[in-house]
Amino acid sequence: MPEPTDEGLSQNPIIQNEPVQTSCDLLQKPWQEMDLDWSEKSLDGLLKEIEEYTPLAEFEDNSDISHVNILLSGRISSGKSSFFNTIDSVIKGRLSLRSRAGCASSSLTKSLDVYKVKRKGTSKSFNFRMIDCRGLEEDQSLNSRDVEAILDGHVMDGYVFNQSTPITKDNAKFRKDPTLADRVHCVIFVVDGSNPPEITMSQHVEKQVKELQEMMNRRKIPQLILLTKVDTMATVKEDLSKVFHSKSVLEMRDKVAMSFGLPAYTVLPMQNLANSRTVSKEIKILTLYNLRQILQAADDFLENHEEEISGDKYKGAQTNSY
Repeated sequence: MPEPTDEGLSQNPIIQNEPVQTSCDLLQKPWQEMDLDWSEKSLDGLLKEIEEYTPLAEFEDNSDISHVNILLSGRISSGKSSFFNTIDSVIKGRLSLRSRAGCASSSLTKSLDVYKVKRKGTSKSFNFRMIDCRGLEEDQSLNSRDVEAILDGHVMDGYVFNQSTPITKDNAKFRKDPTLADRVHCVIFVVDGSNPPEITMSQHVEKQVKELQEMMNRRKIPQLILLTKVDTMATVKEDLSKVFHSKSVLEMRDKVAMSFGLPAYTVLPMQNLANSRTVSKEIKILTLYNLRQILQAADDFLENHEEEISGDKYKGAQTNSY
């Protein structure tokens, strides 16, 4: 796996000293500090931040980048589609089923789906897009040329994957001249936290992940890990606000980070709505807290391409290779 890198990633402060244990799983001090609490005031503040988010808002010349593109990747049934549904549910204040989610022997996502989240009560969207593609499978692999085309902004919403034939420049869903605004700005590896990495990261899946990471590293795209289903752990199931006090979540975080070759602070614990039909205050806060980290990572990528934003120099990969 690639060596851990700090480049292009917003860091969460991690407590280095071993926390004091007060029960079999609950730790007295959190292993990761949040800059907020679990109150309604914090929820309102997070929602305001997401509503007001504009890519690189501190830069004067950022008008060409109206939104950031977040690619969701991971093994089938890990919670990729459920994560988008959870975000949409939190914004709407009700259960959203826009993205097909569930458990299956093969990926439920057969096409590249680009999702916008509408602002409540309006037709306008938030300034981010979630890109959902087919999940990683034991007996099938994503075509590497398709992945490169997605990362470079060539693949449009609705493209149907074909295992034997990658996208070509003659395909109606192929964007021939992508700009920096069309590229993927951050990648989220979604991992099932109810299973240890040695199960979710079989040799074949690990090989796929390594190949994907090599493509992303060449493009210096930030990578984060969304650790889903943390509510399967007893302490968190009883009280989601204790997620950063759970020794079980801490141990799983460290194992998953090591298996991906990424720093531990890139792991974002998450409870999707798959196991709950109610959008609790705690789910809302954790969802928006993680989304804020994702948007900050995307901003890090764009900041490293400030010259391209100013001059719009990026013209994508050579279309002759497709």
